[in-house]
Amino acid sequence: MSFLNNGLSGIHASQMALSVASNNIANAATPGYSRQQIMLSARPGGFYGAGNGVQVDGVQRIADQYLTAAVWSSNTQAGFATAKASYLGKTEELFGSEGSNISAGLDSLYAALNASIESPNDIATRQGVLNEARALTSRFSTINQGLDSQLKQIESQLGASVSEINTRLENIANLNKEIQGHTASGNIPPALLDARDQAVSELSEMVEIRTTENSDGTLNITLPMGQPLVLGNSAGTFNLTPDLDNPQFSKLSLSVGGTDYHLDGNVGGQLGALFDYRDNSWQQSRDFIDELAMKLADAFNEVLAEGTDLNGNAPEMDLFSYDPANPAATLKVSDGFTADMLAFGKSENPGEPGKPGDNSNLLDLVALADKKLEFDSLGTSATLNEAYATKLGQLGIESRQAQLEAETAVGELVRSLNERDSVSAVSLDEEAVNLIIYQQQYQANAKVISMADQLFATALHMW
Repeated sequence: MSFLNNGLSGIHASQMALSVASNNIANAATPGYSRQQIMLSARPGGFYGAGNGVQVDGVQRIADQYLTAAVWSSNTQAGFATAKASYLGKTEELFGSEGSNISAGLDSLYAALNASIESPNDIATRQGVLNEARALTSRFSTINQGLDSQLKQIESQLGASVSEINTRLENIANLNKEIQGHTASGNIPPALLDARDQAVSELSEMVEIRTTENSDGTLNITLPMGQPLVLGNSAGTFNLTPDLDNPQFSKLSLSVGGTDYHLDGNVGGQLGALFDYRDNSWQQSRDFIDELAMKLADAFNEVLAEGTDLNGNAPEMDLFSYDPANPAATLKVSDGFTADMLAFGKSENPGEPGKPGDNSNLLDLVALADKKLEFDSLGTSATLNEAYATKLGQLGIESRQAQLEAETAVGELVRSLNERDSVSAVSLDEEAVNLIIYQQQYQANAKVISMADQLFATALHMW
């Protein structure tokens, strides 16, 4: 009785279809899950070639590798842009905050100098100048500490990122091995492919990658310049080592199968953003604040060296001192410098004492507010105030541009995910309809079996 076999095959197919639909529903919210679809075909043969029921050929994973690769690419751009925007925003905030703004400190120092013009002998106004000078050096120290803290955070994040990337590379290599083991049978579990795609997606957020699928189902992964990260079952390892030229900085390298590749940090993703920010924006900010500290100290010390103190004598020490190897961190009012040492006057004849009450040199100090100085870190000449305002403006522009790029990259990632999901994501409405259809198929096939049983019983009674 062929229709009994037809019913049994239909029952089996309906059960499998219900199982696939229920699995889709259960994983509707699982990250990286691709919906599955049962594959059926009609069995050949049967009565006069009318067929011999239905057979289950397998379960198909609904995925478009082109759309998946687009998600990986968008992931890389979003990872890079958001990480860079975050650090640039912090730097702009550091330079622009009320407690560390150098322009505000310079304005207060110049105001104190102007207040001393009418009474250059007044010890109280002199002390006011000294207090504002110390407050200004404190602002440099605050910015320096903020930049130092950022560098430590970046280096710590680099270490954590490299460790995380290495774990993901090893995970992908292990998944490749499992997939390779199923290739011979031609039945690779869809969940295994989903797991690998999800692992690659997580990796793509950290570094920019290129992928190639091999005939055995494994996936090779390289950096854009061709350095291998995963080759079949073998995973590479990223390493960080101190930069001999700058011990504060770490250098990146890649080890694969006994071969070492020295990388410049231009690897894209979050890891690439950390190197890019550190080697460019952070370094430029450090160079500027150090140069500004030196220009400030040298300019004031140079003018004061030409004057006479409250007692009409040539100054015995500089107002500002610093270590040329680390200017912003070490800038300070020289130890032992007192208010009466401020050289506000000038000697009429070189080598002779000046006249108490003279403010000639004080006027030269006030004039520093308008004096143009050459700033190599900015590539231009500017006053001390103008230089800081220029740097703050640059940071603001870079920060806003980075934020816009981050928003654009995240928007592109959302669009890529939506395109992928339009093909691969589970539609609960669709699966609910499928459940009804498969349930009806099951019931109809059960009816066929029941009818076959009744006909068989009738035939037995006839005998």
